[in-house]
Amino acid sequence: MEWISESVPFLARRFNQSDDGRIGAARNGSTNTGTLSTYGVDNSGSLKGLGSTFVPVSIILAICLAIFLVNRPKQRRVYAPRTIESLRRPENTSPQLPDGWFNWIRPFFAIDQLYILNNCSLDGFFFLRYLRVLAIICLVGCCLVWPIILPIHGTGKIGLKGLDQMTIGNILVASRYYAHVVIAWCFFGFVLFMITRECIYYINLRQAYLLSPNHSKRLSSRTVLFTCIPRPYRDEEVLRKLFGDSAKNIWLLRNTDYLRGLVNDREEVAVRLEQAEIKLIRKANGARDRVLKRNPPPPPPPMLTSKSSSGSSTSPQDRPTDSVALDAEKPKNDGEMRVTEQHMDSPRAEVADDHEYEHPYGFDPSLPDVRGSVAAQWLPAKARPHHRPIQNFGRRVDTIRWTRARLKALNRDIWKLRKKHRGGDGTPLDAAFIEFDSQTSAQAAFQTLAHHQPLHMSPRFIGIRPEEVIWSSLRMKWWERIMRRFLMFGAIASGIIFWSIPAALIGTLSNVDKLTELLPFLGFINHLPGAILGVIKGFLPALALTWLMAIVPKILRGCARVAGVPSHAHVELFVQTAYFAFQVVQVFLVTTLVRAASDSLQQVIKDPLSIKELLSANLPTASNFYLSYILLQCIGSGALELLNIVDLWKHAVVTKFATDPRKQFRRWDNLKRIHWGSVYPKYTNLAVIALSYSCIAPLILVFAGLGMCFVYVVYRYNLIYVYESDYDTQGLFYPTALMQLMWGLYIAEVCMIGLFALKSGFGPLLLMVLFLVFSILVHISLHEAVTPLLYNLPRTLAREKDVGPITKPETSDQYPSGPRPDDAGGLAAAYYDEDEHFGDEPEPPPLNELDTDIQMRGIEGSSSLKYMFLDLSKGLFKAKLKNDMKDSGLTRILTQVKIFLTPDPTKKHNFIIRWFHPEIYQDFRALQSIVNPGPEDVELPDDYARKAYWPPEMWRPAPRLWIPKDEARVSRQEVAHTKESVFISDQGCWLQKKGRVTCDCEVSPLKEPRILY
Repeated sequence: MEWISESVPFLARRFNQSDDGRIGAARNGSTNTGTLSTYGVDNSGSLKGLGSTFVPVSIILAICLAIFLVNRPKQRRVYAPRTIESLRRPENTSPQLPDGWFNWIRPFFAIDQLYILNNCSLDGFFFLRYLRVLAIICLVGCCLVWPIILPIHGTGKIGLKGLDQMTIGNILVASRYYAHVVIAWCFFGFVLFMITRECIYYINLRQAYLLSPNHSKRLSSRTVLFTCIPRPYRDEEVLRKLFGDSAKNIWLLRNTDYLRGLVNDREEVAVRLEQAEIKLIRKANGARDRVLKRNPPPPPPPMLTSKSSSGSSTSPQDRPTDSVALDAEKPKNDGEMRVTEQHMDSPRAEVADDHEYEHPYGFDPSLPDVRGSVAAQWLPAKARPHHRPIQNFGRRVDTIRWTRARLKALNRDIWKLRKKHRGGDGTPLDAAFIEFDSQTSAQAAFQTLAHHQPLHMSPRFIGIRPEEVIWSSLRMKWWERIMRRFLMFGAIASGIIFWSIPAALIGTLSNVDKLTELLPFLGFINHLPGAILGVIKGFLPALALTWLMAIVPKILRGCARVAGVPSHAHVELFVQTAYFAFQVVQVFLVTTLVRAASDSLQQVIKDPLSIKELLSANLPTASNFYLSYILLQCIGSGALELLNIVDLWKHAVVTKFATDPRKQFRRWDNLKRIHWGSVYPKYTNLAVIALSYSCIAPLILVFAGLGMCFVYVVYRYNLIYVYESDYDTQGLFYPTALMQLMWGLYIAEVCMIGLFALKSGFGPLLLMVLFLVFSILVHISLHEAVTPLLYNLPRTLAREKDVGPITKPETSDQYPSGPRPDDAGGLAAAYYDEDEHFGDEPEPPPLNELDTDIQMRGIEGSSSLKYMFLDLSKGLFKAKLKNDMKDSGLTRILTQVKIFLTPDPTKKHNFIIRWFHPEIYQDFRALQSIVNPGPEDVELPDDYARKAYWPPEMWRPAPRLWIPKDEARVSRQEVAHTKESVFISDQGCWLQKKGRVTCDCEVSPLKEPRILY
């Protein structure tokens, strides 16, 4: 014991407390048993660390809920933007909730799940279902594991304290592990059943969703993207011959790099012109206000009306009086958006018809009007906006006049180049969008092998909407796409390895006690107050790990774009797979191993033979860190997600000081978009952690289950009222996440096998190995069964959708005699001629040509008597057995088992049977009647073929400018002179005092109609 006294003085003092009768009482008469008390392990601070995390998380939750409840009725754009019709048109708005603090809760939970399914995207619906499934798994695990495993852990005789006492590391006798095996078989079997059941339900619901009337008529459901098209097939006529008359429109992409540069240049020039106009208006009105402040205006003269003008006529010296007329148009409150950021239902100013020219001074339009003369009253020429373009060799030019002329030239060049490209000019690319006349034809083309050579006209994609396309990815060559993809896989694998370094440092931070022993200069940390020390041990490591992993999704999205992923939805699928690998390796494996190693490193160095006992004890106790991590991820992050602090800051604070109408409109019009690729892996990893520790440290299950319930409520509210749902993969995130849960089972089983091996429990070890093999077989079988149905729609469902369910197979009664109709043979009927008899044997001679005696003697030596005897014996035995078993108890039991395994779908059964058989009670026919995503009767514009799947540079209209209306009437003159080059308006936007700008975004000319493709 001397080495303990020298290395750990604190423990030495505790061991020398001879006056405590409890010391050594449990070891009387025992030899060196290798218990943890021998090795100086004391983890009694686990409860303090958890409490130090729970307190700040509770404070964050309380603050977020208070701000949310107070601001929810006031900030409708922040907390209920999906209820605003102008933001949702042509989609349906969400039902409005009462404005009270708490009276909205009951109506919110009364919203049906079918509303979420039909209005909030399939990805959102399945994410909420995924959270419910995770909560059910964790809470059912509590019911299965806690009554048996927790008492066994608590009486394990090792002597651990606090939360560590509830882990498997507190068990001394290896024979107790048989209870863990039995519970693990039951609980892990339930998880396997839930994964299988949800995969079946997902396939049925997705098929019903895709075949619903509203969705099947969408352009995206009838359009297939073909990539890597070989050169001979990069022709519209050839593609039409390949796919036949079912091909309706073909968008064969061409090299439009130069055109794209012109369009981008036009956008930049237009924005520069708009900024220059706003700058001129603000500077002119600021100078005017300073002049009027020094020289107050005289009383207004009588108004003179011109015969040919309906406007007022005043002299330039009397322009200040025009502010009276302008006050009738501008909003009353300075610094607030007229859009109703604060007052959604306030009256809106009428939009004036600005098609005709108005003289800036109110005179007759035939009178001279010198450009810039209004602003020149208050500003000298050198104060006007200017810049030095490269095209002008860096010489100074007037920005407004130069950009007007530049826009005219660009508009002409763009028009000419677009006309050439529509006529077939330009190098064709190896990608094409093909619209088919029906969803069935599109699915047939999607599922057909289009080309005989590998990697040609493949991969194919269906269901991509035009706004989701990443056009830069479609310009890649097939070999470039392959090289980029492998390069990004290598980069991601390297990132996972090198990202382990900061994750390991965070893991050591969670074990401050051991860290201060290894690094003496950090000893001052042990002298901090207990509350602060608890925050350092529990809250700060979890927060640091959360921030570290929050950087990864943005990097992965860039990798997906570089790899050539064709759409934003597929980018998120790419991120989901890669980010889950980051989460499991960094958050779980690296942090767990580093924390366990830091706990036992010093003892192992001093006593290498103790590694077996130390690892078996310290690995389970690493779960204490994840209790804090789950609290922070579920409760803390969920509260911040509900608060929506970024949007609240933008619309409640930033808007009051805004000076750019375009930015205000974008801020108003763009709803918050959720990135499922980074959301799913975060909660999947929490479920993996909970499953891995379910039988090792069962306390984690209740934290994970309740945390998922809270997150479910938060995302349910945001999906219905806050989030935009335009990027949709039709639920493909869900089966990927379900399959990723299998890694939680694998890690749990491997960890239990390892712990059993460390404690020499070979019987439980063998049983867990058998279940590990069973889990692998289930995973492989489920993957092979589900994968073909994820991306393809079966032909049988298309037939059932058109003609109704097939109640019974066709029989020969439908064709009483003669051959079947010509169309009964399908596509292969033309390859077979019944008159040619290819491969048939010759017809045997008729019986009347044989001798009668020979025919009768044929029965001698025949085996037909044996078959006759066997059939008779079987019939008698079956009849006897049926009579004997008719009224037996075994028959009744087997009947109930048969009903449970194969229930009759025409009969009404209880909830348990319906829950165990989603393939019967939640199949395509049952779900088809309730699934029909809105909105209904959405028609495409007549010219959709000129826009839909062409790159934006082929159809994007000329930009529109929006400037504020001012009292000096500078905007009036600028609108009149700029509209010859580009569309410009000052309606619905006003310049306030101190140069602030307020806007009515609902009448903004920047608003573009949304088309649901």
